[in-house]
Amino acid sequence: MGGDLSRLSGYRRPRPGTQPEYLHPPYKSSVKRAPAQPLVMLPHGLTEITGPSFESEVREIRSCDLTRQHAQPPMGERIVVAGRVLDEDGRPLPRTLVEVWQANAAGRYLHSVDQHDAPLDPNFGGAGRILTDDEGRYRVVTIRPGAYPWGNHDNAWRPAHIHFSVFGPAFATRLVTQMYFPGDPLLAADPIFNCTADESARGRLVSAFDWNETVPGHALGYRFDMILGGRDATPTEPGRGLVATTSQTVGPFYSIGLDWMREADLARGGVRGERVRVRGRVLDGDGQGVPDAVLELWQANADGRYAHPEDTQAKAIDPAFRGYGRIGTDALGRFEFKTVLPGPVPGPRGEMQAPHIAVSVFARGLMKRLVTRLYFPDDPANAADPVLGLAPAARRSRLLATKAPDGSLEWNVVLQGPGETVFFDC
Repeated sequence: MGGDLSRLSGYRRPRPGTQPEYLHPPYKSSVKRAPAQPLVMLPHGLTEITGPSFESEVREIRSCDLTRQHAQPPMGERIVVAGRVLDEDGRPLPRTLVEVWQANAAGRYLHSVDQHDAPLDPNFGGAGRILTDDEGRYRVVTIRPGAYPWGNHDNAWRPAHIHFSVFGPAFATRLVTQMYFPGDPLLAADPIFNCTADESARGRLVSAFDWNETVPGHALGYRFDMILGGRDATPTEPGRGLVATTSQTVGPFYSIGLDWMREADLARGGVRGERVRVRGRVLDGDGQGVPDAVLELWQANADGRYAHPEDTQAKAIDPAFRGYGRIGTDALGRFEFKTVLPGPVPGPRGEMQAPHIAVSVFARGLMKRLVTRLYFPDDPANAADPVLGLAPAARRSRLLATKAPDGSLEWNVVLQGPGETVFFDC
């Protein structure tokens, strides 16, 4: 393919009103974490239409059981949650990683930060992962989570919910959302559930009771389908088009479900290329470190090729390099990772892009992920990079790391305020 992307198409943007805004004042955590500057529209190139695969890490296909992870069954009402992961054209997305995490039946997470005055259940970890089958189906056996107080406003209680994380086939399709239960009276007062303008979009976050998934004498069944972005160039048949599932915050307890795949060293195991170490902080609008952020990294190998079948460039494949990383911040908002310097990759019109790492940012207070890029200092290709050129000139340098005296790189993610990072509409 070389640098020609003419046969490839990007992914459609969500329909207006179906996704939350970053700033939703009733959700107080968003006030200092929502970007104040407009997002930069990002045309899709290889960086966005490729994404990581997790088949080597996850063996469970379609079904996982959170009630059989310990010596004894957990307390609470057993339920089955099942559904399909589809794109907006109704096509199933097979072998897609689905991660789930939740509170226990008393409304408490197995996390040191959760000090809710409710009992922990030693027989419930609250997290699982699964790959969809060839028809995009998944099935999770778990217990119905409890509601819990959360201090956002007077007498605030979060409705019972289960967190879902879905990757899909591309960096552009990444989704974190939450599933709610039908008939919950707390939904009407919950600012996270109600952050989306489109009432029907909110309704699609509520599961449906399902007799077909109900197991006689054992567990009630609920159906929850998740819709990811569809390809721009794919015509939608009349009446067939679906609407992408609404994003919901990852919350402060993401590490229950996402920490299993923490990967801060992308360069281990014989990966070819020049090693680099990057450290920095995620900061809010007051300049304070964000302790509950998670960064996901996606990059090409040292030769400029992604570990994805869509990338058919005549460049070397490095079997030891996946190009994906996931890191969390510490109590001061600090992060650090190691990788190899990526090679240049084609942009949306075939022009070559400077070496870069695509970065997704999740945190409590972010209703949907933020997308940015990390570029490398002193690279002459930066001057002609088509994506760097889209960023306002006065803010462009915030996408570039700087060299530290010890030879490592430093790069901060500033969510809001002075020095705010350039974020993209992906």
